[in-house]
Amino acid sequence: MFLHVMKEYQPEEVVINDLNKDVIRIYECVRGSYDEFLRILSEYEEDYLGLEKPQRKEYYYNLRNAHAYDYESWATEKEAATLYFLMKTGFNGIYQVNKNTNGRYGTPSGLLNQRGSVFDRRVLKYWNEALQGVKILSGDWRDAVMEDGFVFMDPPYRDSFADYGNSFSDEDLKDLISVAETCESVMLCNRESGDGFFETNRGKLEMKKFDITYTAGRRKRVEGGYKAKKAVEVVLYKKNQGVGCGVLTFV
Repeated sequence: MFLHVMKEYQPEEVVINDLNKDVIRIYECVRGSYDEFLRILSEYEEDYLGLEKPQRKEYYYNLRNAHAYDYESWATEKEAATLYFLMKTGFNGIYQVNKNTNGRYGTPSGLLNQRGSVFDRRVLKYWNEALQGVKILSGDWRDAVMEDGFVFMDPPYRDSFADYGNSFSDEDLKDLISVAETCESVMLCNRESGDGFFETNRGKLEMKKFDITYTAGRRKRVEGGYKAKKAVEVVLYKKNQGVGCGVLTFV
């Protein structure tokens, strides 16, 4: 969403916010320490691509363990680049934290079948350019939301299997929706759980639902393995035709 809006509308003022300081550190380093971030990431990629799959798995878990327990002695760029590499080689792009990883990134390894590259340098460079002039925050969403302009809200999904290390209750979601109602133009994404929550609590916001299929992550266990699982995505929104993209907020 961020890249699309930046490319299509060139907003004058942009704020992005996420409570996860480790993820926000990646944004900050890609914007302000791009060369060093890329150097470290490229070294990981070169080491990793030279390994067979069993050795790649060992490499991944050793690096994940170091990121969990040795990070305090690392430079900011190394910590951020390490997490970015782990997210690119972890399972299905999922972010979860575990007790056995010191409450830090703990996603299992992915398929480990990359060939030629682990990340797209063109995409990384575009992020570097797009983030220039962007206000990057890592705190409570209430401190980031600006009522004017367009606001995109992506809170943790209800009934989510992933542990992001930060709880977000239904009461928190109701509070978020109530603030969304005051925005000039807003879009809020989440998942339908079949209990009527969004119908009851959407207030004055419009609502649309979309049928989707999870092919990984939330697959349904069946005899002999897994199969794709049907689900419904929910979008609550308010569209103000008189509002452009002069101000853009992501929370």
